[in-house]
Amino acid sequence: MRDADINTSDSIEWDSSNRSNWARPASLNTHLNETYYNSLTSTAQSQIVTKDWSIDGVIDDHNDLAGQINDENSSKWNGKVALVTLSEYIRSNSNKSSCGTFSLNNDNYNYSSCKNTTWMYYSSGYWWTLTPHISTYSSSVFTVNIPGFISNVSARSSNVAVRPAVYLNSEVKIIGGDGSQSNPYTIK
Repeated sequence: MRDADINTSDSIEWDSSNRSNWARPASLNTHLNETYYNSLTSTAQSQIVTKDWSIDGVIDDHNDLAGQINDENSSKWNGKVALVTLSEYIRSNSNKSSCGTFSLNNDNYNYSSCKNTTWMYYSSGYWWTLTPHISTYSSSVFTVNIPGFISNVSARSSNVAVRPAVYLNSEVKIIGGDGSQSNPYTIK
């Protein structure tokens, strides 16, 4: 199970050296797995498990979601706290026919409506994904922005929100809520 703790007050660089390599480790990786993780209660820490995260990059306008997932899975990083991948954001959309691939989501006619059919959309600014952008420059990472458009920005950008993601151990149970922003899950 995966859970995301939305904290848009934490807007920091993905990597201060402007590289898009999470495993290096990127400065956001260090922040999340040290500062952020250590700020959690011991109960919360005991509920988080170490897992492999998909960290490889993808190209713009990927039209094949399975291929994009394979690309992301080409490299792994093992740790406790990271971010959602670009394909996880795309897969969170219930409207697969119009929003089920990178290129469909970013179509000029779709992206503004795609944000309304994904449970992961958050309307308070740009937020980081874990997925680097493959280009001639190795310094950009994909983000999701206010209108729901997927874009890539410099890993050194500091005005992008952080939405930490974790894997929870199998003993954690949902005891309430519906997972929405107004009624988040309650766990035990």
